[in-house]
Amino acid sequence: MTTRRSSFVTGLAATLKQNGLLSEHKHLLLAVSGGADSVALLLAMHALKRSFGFRITVAHLDHQLRGSEGRADAAFVASLAKRLRVACVTGRSDVRGVARRKHISLEMAAREVRYRFLARTARAKGTTAIVTAHTADDQAETVLLRLARGSGATGLGGIRPEGRVSELGLGIPPSDIVLLRPLLDVSRADIEAFLNRADQPWREDVSNASTAFLRNRVRHELLPLLEARLNPSVRQTLCRTAEILAEEEEWLNDMAARALDDCLDDGDRLERKALGLLPPALARRVVRRWLMTAGVPPDAVDFGAVERVRALAAQDAGSREVALQGPQCVVRRYGQLSVETAAPMHAPFRVGLTVPGETLLPEQGLRVVVCREPGVVREAGDEPGRLPASASLSCRAVGRRRLYLRSAQPGDRLQPYGMKGSRKLQDIFVDAKVPADQRGSIPILECGGAIAWIPGYRIAHPFRVTDEKAPNLKVRIERL
Repeated sequence: MTTRRSSFVTGLAATLKQNGLLSEHKHLLLAVSGGADSVALLLAMHALKRSFGFRITVAHLDHQLRGSEGRADAAFVASLAKRLRVACVTGRSDVRGVARRKHISLEMAAREVRYRFLARTARAKGTTAIVTAHTADDQAETVLLRLARGSGATGLGGIRPEGRVSELGLGIPPSDIVLLRPLLDVSRADIEAFLNRADQPWREDVSNASTAFLRNRVRHELLPLLEARLNPSVRQTLCRTAEILAEEEEWLNDMAARALDDCLDDGDRLERKALGLLPPALARRVVRRWLMTAGVPPDAVDFGAVERVRALAAQDAGSREVALQGPQCVVRRYGQLSVETAAPMHAPFRVGLTVPGETLLPEQGLRVVVCREPGVVREAGDEPGRLPASASLSCRAVGRRRLYLRSAQPGDRLQPYGMKGSRKLQDIFVDAKVPADQRGSIPILECGGAIAWIPGYRIAHPFRVTDEKAPNLKVRIERL
């Protein structure tokens, strides 16, 4: 075999050195399907392993889409690895079943299953990098696909020589496992020429010729059309464009990182006013970076999500929130934005109280004690919902009417102690800066259809104690 002296191998060695792809990796997991690209990668990396000082483990997954052909692919890869005296791990997965359960395409299911298998194998074998055989042709196809789907500059930067499994948007737990793609400047034609000179066969996946798959339509129909009618060098042009955009993207990301630091408070909350001073293009990048830093999955940080957050930041009235994919949301609280797990909706409640006596509300996590005794408790505050809280009500004002503890309702009003007029509860909550998602859990004391007390705030003026020597109702609310 002539792989050691091949110009293909020499070119790969130059790429590895120039990009520093192997500077920290001594054990590599090579993803080998049995096709020309991955077989060429395996042969070339095997020829270089001694001079670069790394060792190889091969990984192959049978997607169970092609029956005996898929099993033959696995046998071919295992045999090649054995001949080269490198370790080999094979696996099988029901990709159709995954696609059916998750309601996604076969292409998406195969990609997810494949990378999960590679990540799992890498962790099990202690490898620090997964090496894939993405080529210049894959790069050109990817740029076209993303352009057609409306991707921004980030997506049009294409496939990068180095990345991380956790950045694929597949929900794979973060890890230190790196993705290396050293063949991105090599064409598929050069790869086949290398294998033919080395007299090395490879496996052909007949599904690669099917135009039922979108990528195959780009490969077999769109790119040849563009080469024939637009630019014979369109593949090289697309790859060069991706490289330029990726380099500009890196520069813009550095700018966005600095701008994000200026927009954060002392923690990880985003200051809406600072964000509003940025040009729209930079503000979008800041929001996108902030969301991803906060742990929002990359596939949830699309243009729509970024624009919803920007619209939220442009408003300055009270508390609001916008939903993201999954359980996360962005909440605006009086000038600051934070990424939070969406709070569950608080179910409305209304419970009659035992007077005198104790009432437990286990679903709300509250305990209420009501007793009759002389004296008065005045806990006038400005923190509606702060517990524990106590207050005294006039027995004469309450009369024979029953007391209820309930949640706030639309249109609720209170005449605060010492005031002539009434106020909307909504306005009281806004002034006290009570987050909108917490207002439904604040207990309200009702008597005769009117609000008698907001714990942590104050009693209603009509229920004030006028004779401190007479028996009055003392109400205490605390958490269980």
